[in-house]
Parts: sequence; C-alpha cells; structure tokens
Amino acid sequence: MLSADRRFGSGRFGVRRQGWLWLAAVAVAATGCTSGEETAPVPPSAQTTTEESAAESVTPPISREVPPDQRRELAAVADLCSLVSPEELAELAFLVEAGHPRQLGTDPVARGCQFDHGSNPRSVLVAAQPAGYAGLGREEVDLGAVTGTQTLHVNDCTVLAPVRGATLQVAVTAREAGTTHCETAQSVAQYVLAALVR
Repeated sequence: MLSADRRFGSGRFGVRRQGWLWLAAVAVAATGCTSGEETAPVPPSAQTTTEESAAESVTPPISREVPPDQRRELAAVADLCSLVSPEELAELAFLVEAGHPRQLGTDPVARGCQFDHGSNPRSVLVAAQPAGYAGLGREEVDLGAVTGTQTLHVNDCTVLAPVRGATLQVAVTAREAGTTHCETAQSVAQYVLAALVR
C-alpha cells in the first residue's frame, strides 16, 4: 500500500509539482476571465471570409429576363409546373420527365410540381409555401435578386426564397445529396425567381 506521501504527492517533488499545477490552473482561469470575454474575438478578416463564402451566389447555366409587369405572383399561379419546363431543367439540373402536381405537408397543405428523372431516384420539386417560410433553412444563400436559405439533408437539398405573399421552395432529391445538389437547387430557384413578383 502506498504511503500518504506517495499517494498525494506531499513529498519534496510532490509539493513542487502541486505548485506548478496550481500556477497553471490560475493562468488558465485568468486567461478565460480577461475583460469578461470567454473566447478570443475572431479577426475581422476571418469573419469576412466566412460571411463571403456563405453568401456566395451560384450562377445558373441559363438565365431569363422577364419584365416586371409580366412577372406572376407565386401564390396566384394555378399550375406550378408552368414555372419551368423539362427542357430548361435539363440545362439547370438534369434530364427530367414532364412535371406532375404534388401536395406537400398537411397543415397547411402546400402545392408543388415534381419533375422526376425516370426510374432514377433523382427529382426536382418546385413548390409554393406560405409567406415567412424562407427563414426556415439552416444556411443563408444569395439567390441574386433575394436572399434565401437552404438545408442539406441526406436525400435532398431544399432552397427557400421569399417572394411577395409566399415562399418559393426548390428541392433537388438524390440517393445521396451533397453540395452540388444545393448548387443545382439554387440555380433552379434563381431561374424561377426571374418570372415571379418579388
């Protein structure tokens, strides 16, 4: 059985070691309490870089110009499949079949149009959600005309964009979704936004 001196380090070397440990603990405590700050501030250059990368806009491979007086209000569009064609989605995303109407959720029920890629589990969904939903995404994204949000899940990336009286939702579904699917969703969203009243 160890003696008290050896167990608790109260011998000559134990006292010296305890003294160093005590000084180290005081130094750590003093560093953490300096000026009431818990962590050191992030340099402005690092903050700018992070903000710029989060807000960087994706440039769609194709674009369109719709005069403001010809743009439609998303909430009033009866056929959401008319907002983008399969040919345009082939340029913006991938080859898809003709879109088919789809209802989303239960309370409230939202309208959408889904474009499937044949038997492959990939698809593009364009939907109209209630106003105010654009802030529900996890990450802010620059969609050119507006600032939206996006959320990357295992099987899809969803982009939400605020428009007058509603929220545009674009979701790109794949077996394993990644950042490229988010970029595709952003491209589709920007293309559709060009035809909507913002």
